[in-house]
Amino acid sequence: MFVGRRMTRNVVSVTKDASVLHVRNLLRERDINQVPVVEGGRVVGIITDGDIRENSASPASTLSVHELNYLLSEMKAGDIMTRNPVTVSPGTPIEEAAKILNEKGIGCLPVVQDGRLVGIITTCDMLNVLLEVMGVGTPSSRIELSIPSDMGEICNIAGIVKDLGLSIISMVSTVNRTDPGTRFSVLRVNTDDIRGLCRALRAAGYRVTTDYEER
Repeated sequence: MFVGRRMTRNVVSVTKDASVLHVRNLLRERDINQVPVVEGGRVVGIITDGDIRENSASPASTLSVHELNYLLSEMKAGDIMTRNPVTVSPGTPIEEAAKILNEKGIGCLPVVQDGRLVGIITTCDMLNVLLEVMGVGTPSSRIELSIPSDMGEICNIAGIVKDLGLSIISMVSTVNRTDPGTRFSVLRVNTDDIRGLCRALRAAGYRVTTDYEER
């Protein structure tokens, strides 16, 4: 999966000369948390709602609403924007974009192609991708199990599921940090009764760590 398939297109943007008051109102009207700053179609900065709060008067200030709005109307986007923000391209793998967001501690990445802004991808978009990959929202049941890291285990598990007449909705595995020889695998299958599958997996030697307990 690539950024270009999940990014928001037709991005709302502002210029460096836009007033901070205009930017603040734009964020509120569009119910968004950040907006790229462009110059000739090229990204030169980004402003978040946090930037605006940091550059506004303190809540303890004696400024009236009118005075605060005047202050923000005089302040320009170019004055408070984060310059030269990190960007990605539509062809960036989605997991690489997620890694950048996590490492940089930022909430969005402008998407640039041939030097011009073509979209934006946010942490909320990443969360939606995770939920989709995990099969959340699809009628199914969840099983977590511990499996050896050897090749062929996923194929074996798929065979057990198939033999029971079930289908795998999603399957995600991660390394067990306390035991490098095993992996945790989260399996979603198209049934609301996983008792038979749990028994079959245990009979095959897998340690089922789902919350389900047979009685």
